[in-house]
Amino acid sequence: MLLDLILSSRLFNWFFGTMHGRDEREDVAPGRVLSALTLAVVAGCSGGCGGGGGGGGAPIMGIPTSAPTKEARSEQPIKPPPVCTVWLEGDSILNGSSPAGRLTEPPAAAIKRLRPAYTVTDRSMPGNYVTMRMPGFLAEIIDARFVVLEFGMNDGGNGFDYREPLRSMVQRVKALGKTPIVTGLSRVRGAPPWRDAYDALAHQVATEEGATFADWGAVPYSDADMADDVHPAQSYSTPLAEKIVRALDAVAPECAL
Repeated sequence: MLLDLILSSRLFNWFFGTMHGRDEREDVAPGRVLSALTLAVVAGCSGGCGGGGGGGGAPIMGIPTSAPTKEARSEQPIKPPPVCTVWLEGDSILNGSSPAGRLTEPPAAAIKRLRPAYTVTDRSMPGNYVTMRMPGFLAEIIDARFVVLEFGMNDGGNGFDYREPLRSMVQRVKALGKTPIVTGLSRVRGAPPWRDAYDALAHQVATEEGATFADWGAVPYSDADMADDVHPAQSYSTPLAEKIVRALDAVAPECAL
C-alpha cells in the first residue's frame, strides 16, 4: 500500500526520526515537510499505484480549485401591467339616454374608444339620484380602481337632499381603496338656479373629500347640442366623456394609451 511505502521510507525516518533528535528549537520549515511528503507520494506512485498489474500509475490529483463563476446578470424587475378599470355611477346623462332613446355612443363607449386600456363597468341608470342609489351603493362590492359619480340633475330638479348622501358615496369609494371622480352637473337649457347650486355642492364635496373633480360645467355647449331641455345630444355627450377621460389621465397617466 502507498501508506506503508511512505512510512517505511528513509525519507519518512529522516524527517520524523533523525530530525526529531535534533535541537527541538530548530524548526523544520513546513514547506520542506510538504515537499518531502509530495516526493514520497510521487516516488511511490511511479512504481505503480494500481496495486496489481501493469503499467501506468494513477494520475496525481492536484489541489481542487473552485470553478470560475459567471457574474449574475443584473435583471430589471418585471413591471406589472397598470390597473385600468373604471366604474360609472350616475343618471340618464352618464347613461347617454333621453326620452328619444340611447345615444349611438354613450359615455361608457366613448371612454372605451378614447382609452382602450380601460375596462369600463357602466352602472348608470336613467332617473337615478343619490338618495335612491346610496343604500345599495354602500353595500356594493366594487372591483374597479376608479369610480365616477355623476348625480345631481334629478336631485336638484326635485329638491332632494344631495350633499351628504353624495359625501357618503365618496367616502365609501375611498374606504374601499378606490379613487373617486365627481363630475358635477352638465348644463341644461334655461339655466335654472338649482343647477349651479347643486353643481357647487358637488364641487364642495369633491374638494373636502379629496376626490377628483371632472367639472362638467366647464364643458362648452349650445342649445343645439341638447336632445331636450336636460339631456345632451351626441355632440355634447362626447365632450362630457372626454372630460372624464382627462380626469382619468390626470390620476393614471399610465392608462392613457
